[in-house]
Formats: sequence, C-alpha cells, structure tokens
Amino acid sequence: MSEASNYRTEVTPVWCPGCGNFALLNALTKIVLPNLGIPRHQALIVSGIGCSSRIPGYVDTYGFNSLHGRAVVIAQGAKLARPELTVVAIGGDGDFFSIGAGHLPHAVRRNVNITCIMVNNFVYALTKGQTSPTTPYRQRGEGPFLSLQFYPPVDPVLDMVSYSVSTGASFIAQGISTDPSHLASLIQEAVKHKGFSFVNVLTPCLTFDPPWLFKTIKEKVSYLKEGAPVGLPDSSPEQPWLHDPSNITLALKLAQTPVLEKPHIGILFRGKEL
Repeated sequence: MSEASNYRTEVTPVWCPGCGNFALLNALTKIVLPNLGIPRHQALIVSGIGCSSRIPGYVDTYGFNSLHGRAVVIAQGAKLARPELTVVAIGGDGDFFSIGAGHLPHAVRRNVNITCIMVNNFVYALTKGQTSPTTPYRQRGEGPFLSLQFYPPVDPVLDMVSYSVSTGASFIAQGISTDPSHLASLIQEAVKHKGFSFVNVLTPCLTFDPPWLFKTIKEKVSYLKEGAPVGLPDSSPEQPWLHDPSNITLALKLAQTPVLEKPHIGILFRGKEL
C-alpha cells in the first residue's frame, strides 16, 4: 500500500479478535477513502460512545469521538459549518437507535449531506452485554433465540432500516461485515450520494452474542441486484418482485423482512439527490 492510500493511524485497535469493526475499518481505510481520493484534511469521522465509536482514532483523517447518541447532531453541524468536508457519522445500534434515535428523523428531513453508518451487533457490547433496541433474544451470552410469535423479547425489536425508509432517508443500504469488499462498495455509494445516507452494517459480537445468531444471519443473507428478483423467506406471503432501488414502497417491503429470516444486503433505496 502506498503512503498516499494509507488512511490508518498507528494506533492499535483494541476490539475483541473477530469483531466486525475490523472489517469496517479496513473497508474505510483500504478501499473507500483511497478509491474516492478524499484528502485527509477534507474528511471528518464523528462517533459517539461504543465499540465502533473508537474508529476515529484509527483513521488518519479529522475525527471527533463525541457524546453517546450525539454523533449525528455533531456531524450535521460540521457539514453545515464546513460544507466542503466529507462527513461520516459512525455508531452502534444502541448509540444511534436508542439514546440518539430522536436525532435521526430530523437529520433525514433536513437531508444534510452526511453518511450515517450504524454498526448493528444486536447488543450493548462496550458496557458488557445489555440488550439493545435490535436484540432478538432475552438474555446475553448463551441466551436462546426467541420466537417473535410465541416467545417475544421483553421489548419489541426495532428495525432501523424500516425506520429509515419510513422517515424518507434519501439513500439506504445494508451490508455485512463478513463481506468487506461489498460493504465498502455500499459505503462508497453512500458517500457519493448527495443527501442523507444511512448504511446498516450487520456484524457479530463474539463476546456477548450467542454464536448461532450471526451464523443464522450469514446463512440466510440475500444479495440485492437491481432488476433481479428479490429473495424472500419461505414464510413471506409476498410474491418475488424485481428489485428497484428507486421505489420506496418496495424498499419498505424489503426492510420489513425479519433479519433472522432473510437479511437483504445491498442498496435498498436511492432517492433524489440534493
């Protein structure tokens, strides 16, 4: 790797071995930033609090490790003050979708030109395994899967992708950390999109998730390709349709498919740019 394309700092990541954050970091520093040719002084990565929020320290651009749940607000402010910057907000499912959830619909309706990357590992990992808004099981660690029909979680699972579609985000994609090259392509398209972009990254927590959680997700992943039939779970009453990322109604149908039945990977929706 040439010096010009090396966007890593010398700080060593402290994530657990096998954490999906390594894939996201590599996607950003080895593919996205070099491919887009963004100068270090014209890129800003803002994070909140959580495992994924350590990323600004590992990327050789401007970075701001902010307050829990406030990364989107600070990212918006930075973009409004310095519109020439490429601004990316990174946080976890707890950071963005719990304490910070109130900021997201307003970022969407303002359509500020920033990219929001949510690292969804289905748990509060940094604070040792508490359930998050996306946790599909009751207990941490060895807790079993729950049937949403017969044994629902204590609190209903929230779906950030459906939420983003329903609030009208202008670019929505979902990637998986076990396919970093595909994830990088999604992030690249999100950054290039002129408007608010949301990318949900499905990733394992090796420490607190039950091992079969992410195994199930990986086995059931379905890649989206424009103009090709979408894959649907066997339980779906819908008939497969041709994927059209410009159709927000079809995007909402895709987003509402339970992630443990058929997680759709790719660009779900691409709307009008600024």
